[in-house]
Amino acid sequence: MCIIVTRCKSFAFSPDRSNKMKDYKSQYKSWIVDYFERHEDEIISASDLLVKMRDDGLSINQATVYRNLDRLEASGLIQGHRLDDKGEKYYQYLREGHDCPHHLHLYCHDCGKVIHLDCEFMHSIEEHLLKDHGFTLDCGYSVLVGLCEDCRKKRGI
Repeated sequence: MCIIVTRCKSFAFSPDRSNKMKDYKSQYKSWIVDYFERHEDEIISASDLLVKMRDDGLSINQATVYRNLDRLEASGLIQGHRLDDKGEKYYQYLREGHDCPHHLHLYCHDCGKVIHLDCEFMHSIEEHLLKDHGFTLDCGYSVLVGLCEDCRKKRGI
């Protein structure tokens, strides 16, 4: 009987990816996680992230960026939102202590800032939608787009 043992860089061909995925590390994944931790109140698209990574000198292709974002989203570290009719997905860091899938987010279309609407008003919205409209809100896909206070001041609004 012969046993062949091989090593590979990725777990893409591993029969049990679920546990191993948590331990998967690469320079690209590390860079992306670090980026999200440093920009926790912003969202970014995969295409914009690709540009930033290349600007930092990383030689990376678009498929690798999407694959890493998909893995990080599946692990619960980031969350994706679609904000426009182009259908491009924007990603946000899910900070510890913020129950992001259970509250709305406010997105400033000028500066890209994300504000967590994690307050009593959020509960009032949910109660109103359920009671008066029979509707349960899925906050994981819900983002309100507008202008933050700083950008309104810059515009004189």
